[in-house]
Amino acid sequence: MSDTTINLVVGFDNYGDLQVLQDGLRGAAEIRIVSAQQDAQRVYDDAVNMDADAVLICPDISGYRHGLIDDLVMHAGKPVPVIGWCLPRDDRGQMMVSNGAKGVISLPMNGQGITRLLHLLPRAIEELKRERQQGAVSLHAGRATPAGRQGAWQQKVIAVYVPKGGGSSRTTLAVNLAVALAHERLGSQPTCLLDLDMTKGDCHTFLGFTANADRAAQEGLGFLDKGFFNLLVNAGDRWDDVDNAVQQQCLQRITPDLIKKFLVAWDPDHSLLNLLPGLTHPHQGSSKELLNWPLALAVARRVIQVAKTMYSFVVVDIGQDYNLPLHRAALEEADEVLVCVPPLNTALVDTENALRPLEHAFGGLAKFKLVIAAYDPNFGISEKEIAERVGLPKLTTIPFDAQVAMTSINTYSPFVVGDDGPLGEAVRVLSGMYLPYMKSAKTRRNGRGVFGSLKRAFVTEA
Repeated sequence: MSDTTINLVVGFDNYGDLQVLQDGLRGAAEIRIVSAQQDAQRVYDDAVNMDADAVLICPDISGYRHGLIDDLVMHAGKPVPVIGWCLPRDDRGQMMVSNGAKGVISLPMNGQGITRLLHLLPRAIEELKRERQQGAVSLHAGRATPAGRQGAWQQKVIAVYVPKGGGSSRTTLAVNLAVALAHERLGSQPTCLLDLDMTKGDCHTFLGFTANADRAAQEGLGFLDKGFFNLLVNAGDRWDDVDNAVQQQCLQRITPDLIKKFLVAWDPDHSLLNLLPGLTHPHQGSSKELLNWPLALAVARRVIQVAKTMYSFVVVDIGQDYNLPLHRAALEEADEVLVCVPPLNTALVDTENALRPLEHAFGGLAKFKLVIAAYDPNFGISEKEIAERVGLPKLTTIPFDAQVAMTSINTYSPFVVGDDGPLGEAVRVLSGMYLPYMKSAKTRRNGRGVFGSLKRAFVTEA
């Protein structure tokens, strides 16, 4: 990274605006987005902890106050200039300037706004440095902000990936993110969780389903005839006996109606989440269908493409080897890839080594975003160090809370709904980046304990 690169923290309300900003800065080596948040306190924390050079912030984000500008400008360690991000006729833009912001970029974001930002940021940084040196920085009085516009959202395929196996919290994150997007008290959007880990799937276990045939039979759950493996066997029948044209016809048979036969519904009374279970037993990974890589790759791609037409969100949990066909299909078809990295030196090395060939394969890493998982500052590696070594913009940090995480797994109760502590809130904040209208934790308490009466049902053929 160049010494002249500006590290920018973004506080955004509308995910579409953030995407335009990221696309516009993709070829601009002078500006690097190191974090993007929808909560004002998290914007401040990342600006300070990740040594940001500047902040671009929309006053519609959760918890925004004009005093935040002073907090950043007056920070003892390093003054951080703030640029406002408002609709052109919103008087809060001028209010932000009167409270110390160094300018305003108009929403919705477009090419003109990108150009203005490129010119404005270096000037704002130098101006604030000068003011600090001359002792000219002063406090500004803030005023209450009016209610802002509603945030927009976009349909997405989100792959959750980690180049290191074990202890990465990848499946925990994938399950809780999917639950948050689908649960009636949170996102309430039709969501599909695809378990495409080629080692062994665990999403079904986290959600309370069992791969024990005797127990499944006792509970009346025909679970073991569901899932991706059975769908693959169905789709791959006679794959090697036909030519390419007929193989394509076989893939076209993978329709919404066929996929529904292999899905299970999680807590249908309170959620819109469907699960396509992964490999329930390790030996399935060496089956002739999964060893037939062209077949597995083609079927996985087709399943993701069809699922995208059925759901608002598709969350895909994948293992670490990006060369395996199911993992490769997910990385190719995803709109966004959450690279889940715990604060471990081994994880950082593995991630660095994986991202280089991925960058070559995909022509860049624009859709790859860093999620720092199971983080505790006492572990000896800072958020800033992780982000710098990985070289991806930090989307969010998920804190370490072993008790909440393990209890959630052992009781089949995703913590994103039941936990009001930092762990549950962190995943809700992440989910809110895709669905900005999601409710705050304080409005969510009615209905607690829903998991004690978890009801499982199967999706029936339409």
